[in-house]
Amino acid sequence: MTQIEINLSNRYKNKLGIGPTAKKIFQEAEGYDEVILNFENIEFMSRSFAQEYVFQKYNSKPKVIETNMNENIEELLKLVTEEYEEYFNVTK
Repeated sequence: MTQIEINLSNRYKNKLGIGPTAKKIFQEAEGYDEVILNFENIEFMSRSFAQEYVFQKYNSKPKVIETNMNENIEELLKLVTEEYEEYFNVTK
């Protein structure tokens, strides 16, 4: 099993602002079986980023493990995930 860990704050400071950034993260994880996304020090995530992130998470091969996510980001991703699953009638 191949694995990569991506420390998001090392690359994107403390903000995840635009959707294409999420796509870029998942492109980097292509070819791996598992990706660990470390959200340590990430203080802000836009809804645009969250929507693209959830889309990429559902439509990419690697298993995604999220670590060190703050409560606000966790809640936003939960909300966007619920909306995505309802709209597309899917679950992961």
